[in-house]
Amino acid sequence: MCYTAMKLFNKIIASLLLSAAFASCGTSADEVDPTRSIYSAKDTTKMTEVEKYIQNYFGKRYNVDIRYRYEDRLASNQYKLGPASEAQALKYINLMRYTFFEVYDKVAPPGFAERHTIKQLVLFGTLGYGPTQNLLGEAPFGMILVYDINNLVIPYYDDPNFSSSSFNYYYQRARDNYIQTLYHESAHTLHQESPIPEEFIKLTISDYQGDNAFSYWYQRGISSLTAGFISDYASKNPEEDIAELYGTYMVLLPEEWEQLMVQADHKYKPEALYTGRQILERKLEIMKEYLKTNYNLDIDVVRAEANRRMSASKNGAGWSVPAFNEFIKHDFTKLPPSYYSSIPKY
Repeated sequence: MCYTAMKLFNKIIASLLLSAAFASCGTSADEVDPTRSIYSAKDTTKMTEVEKYIQNYFGKRYNVDIRYRYEDRLASNQYKLGPASEAQALKYINLMRYTFFEVYDKVAPPGFAERHTIKQLVLFGTLGYGPTQNLLGEAPFGMILVYDINNLVIPYYDDPNFSSSSFNYYYQRARDNYIQTLYHESAHTLHQESPIPEEFIKLTISDYQGDNAFSYWYQRGISSLTAGFISDYASKNPEEDIAELYGTYMVLLPEEWEQLMVQADHKYKPEALYTGRQILERKLEIMKEYLKTNYNLDIDVVRAEANRRMSASKNGAGWSVPAFNEFIKHDFTKLPPSYYSSIPKY
């Protein structure tokens, strides 16, 4: 999940590229054995109520190990990292619960979330500050590290402090920077079990750019959409291509997806046989067939449920009133720390 602050890019271009980068960053480090059992019974007598909630709800239910207390051995030695606050960690985890795990729970085949999604998640409060780049996250050694948790803002429908514009800004930031990443990473687990179809790879095999995935398109003034990639980072390799396509398709509303397809509806070079839109739509068809055949997963059904939860509106974006009420039903982040004991014992 790399989010790199590149000084070469101007502020506007950088924000677009870096947002895409955060939602991806698959390397060999993404390779987690999805069949491995993470959960094991732990002594909860000395845990806080938040830790018990995480252990009993997520550990038992989804076979995932979530760490939010700072541990040196889990922190990258390349970046300066700070701890996540308990309240912010819980905020992130509740958002993940509602917009990711429970989506799969409701509409995916039984057991899909436990087997094919995140296995170990480690949260840090600050950006990963380094000498040449700042990161919002990464995935070393099979773990998913998410940074900048302390700056996550979830706008609430009933909060008068959010204007329409600020509500929409923070809503989209939470969706596109934090939620999309989870879907992207779950896609890596899938292709590690069942190889990406050759037809998918062949569509743009000559245009994968490796580590130059960002700079290649920027330096040439070309939109990677017109070359058949849903983001610049998708052009790194086939694994990132399918993971980016999965994550982006999952969180965007149909009208937002169509806007991207309109932008992609050109040939990026005269000799190209197809427009970017034609390539992307064919990739999507192949991915849907791949998911249905190998995992009995109908991505459009999952996407519709994800959209219902994430993409309704307060004057244009954010939660609908029914979705908002559903979200806060088990949301304990608005309570003072002294009330964390009210979290149900699962």
